[in-house]
Amino acid sequence: MSRRAVLLSSAVVLVAVVLGGAVVAHARTGHTLAVEAYTEPGGPATARVSAAAPHVATIGIDGVTIAEDGRALNAPPEGIAALARTATRRGAATELLVSNYSSAIGDFSPRIGTALLGSAVNRERVAGDVARLAARTGMDGVQIDLESLRARDRPGLVAFAAAVRSAVHEQLGSEASVSMAVMASTDAAGFHDTGYDLRGLTEHVDRFVLMTYDQHGPWSGPGTVGALPWATTVVRAAERQGVRSSTVDLGVAGYGYGWGGDDADAQLTPSAAARAAGERARWSDRDGEWSARLDDGRVLHWSDARSYAARTALARQLGLHGVAMWSLNTMALPR
Repeated sequence: MSRRAVLLSSAVVLVAVVLGGAVVAHARTGHTLAVEAYTEPGGPATARVSAAAPHVATIGIDGVTIAEDGRALNAPPEGIAALARTATRRGAATELLVSNYSSAIGDFSPRIGTALLGSAVNRERVAGDVARLAARTGMDGVQIDLESLRARDRPGLVAFAAAVRSAVHEQLGSEASVSMAVMASTDAAGFHDTGYDLRGLTEHVDRFVLMTYDQHGPWSGPGTVGALPWATTVVRAAERQGVRSSTVDLGVAGYGYGWGGDDADAQLTPSAAARAAGERARWSDRDGEWSARLDDGRVLHWSDARSYAARTALARQLGLHGVAMWSLNTMALPR
């Protein structure tokens, strides 16, 4: 199926039709970037998926989680099939995200990860459940989004990726893709400690989304959400573990954080951060982000459309497959 592509240069924007997905292409070098935009049901999701789908390769649809005992999926949220239909009608491929997010702790659960990955029976059962749900809801592929894992989970994650790939090909066809979201680390030890055997995973995963955001957040002191130099280091670290640059998508944050005052531990939309900052907003070419220190002591850091453009430029420079923006619920896809 043909997709519309956006051809970007410093002086002109051209729209073209290409095979295999919407891409952002650099007019001078010819290097193209696939774009994935994430969403989850609720808020402005449907309208933003409708607007974004003609301009991206893939819409990643989040919200499907694994049960606390690691043996099955929780009931999927309402609305994922409708979002998939909207994306498909508007020209984008879709993939279903499956995660170890726990509503009980409000975060990704290492315990769920180990319960799933430490059991061959659980891995096979959940892989089949995910693939069947993807087929039933009209998805084109699956993305594995298991986070906050532990070093001991590495073999199980490789085995789970293999099981998902087999089940997805059985349910969706041999051309269906399996991708994986990977927490950012700047060295081999970091990937090892968070459960990733990247070299082993390359045998079963078509594309890796490096989550080059959340460099700082409520768990740390104030700082960049995902500075460009740090993101580059993450990419290079993954490449040294055997991941080919042509299979990497660079994560792009469509949000920010506030520290201090009423914004303590708060995630902010880019528009809310900009309103709060007003004339205090400062852009950093080095980091590719905004920041502000307010009179009441609050500190803000956020990523927006200008940050998105800086990261597409970095992804082209590094020869990556594409970029992946989290998420349409907090920021519309920049044009």
